[in-house]
Amino acid sequence: MTDQTLISGAPRVKLKWYQVIDPITKLLFILDMTLLSFASTNLLLQAGLILVATLLLLFSKLSSTTFKALGFSLFLIGTMLIIQGLFYSRNQTVLFSVLGVSFYKEGLIYATTLGCRVLVIILTSGFFMVTTMISENAAYLELSGLSYKTVYVLISVCYILPEMMRNMRKIQQAQKVRGTNPQKTLIQKLKSVLPVLIPLVIKTLDQAMARSISLQLRGFDNLNRTVRTSQRVYRLSRTLHIGLTGLAILLIGWKIWTKINGL
Repeated sequence: MTDQTLISGAPRVKLKWYQVIDPITKLLFILDMTLLSFASTNLLLQAGLILVATLLLLFSKLSSTTFKALGFSLFLIGTMLIIQGLFYSRNQTVLFSVLGVSFYKEGLIYATTLGCRVLVIILTSGFFMVTTMISENAAYLELSGLSYKTVYVLISVCYILPEMMRNMRKIQQAQKVRGTNPQKTLIQKLKSVLPVLIPLVIKTLDQAMARSISLQLRGFDNLNRTVRTSQRVYRLSRTLHIGLTGLAILLIGWKIWTKINGL
């Protein structure tokens, strides 16, 4: 039997499971996971969401960027645990004391819940970033009917944390070169990071605005611009869109209902 792929000169490449899921489905999945995380304060549910997001990463593709993002996020979560455990406004029950400093149960639970939500967002966004290309995402989203500006906002949100990490590495390298902070111990690392958190966020947002202006000057927001056609064929796209959108609506409605009824 003649091999048709050899005749055509285009061998068929077997796609992995995450490559046949379209970008909109992945974005809706991130939305649903985030809504589930914010809709409940149950730590068991939060742990389940983190487990699901972690398994998706393990069975798809891992990257050094994801590990660095997790490391940075865990550092921020650790900072939140210390601050909220000590100074949360609803602190009442002392959970434990270290060197005479008391940490409170209410603040630690509150910080843990916030930390879990951060991890859910980071892990699901990491799955999106490592399994899709920016160019393919932008092309597919525009072909689906979204405006260029909406596409840019969505893509920028997903890639803002890696940008912050790159800026942080540049700042740390500059500090080491100048000898302003050796960063040999954890305390020294904390002292070097905390003062630059706000400038770091501002710099990252400023870079996003600069990219937006650059793309506008190149005519990317021109209504007559020809959008590149997506080369991939995705499976069950419409069904997944409807299902995930319906779930998001239910979660939002349930959260509004609980707020109105004071639950």
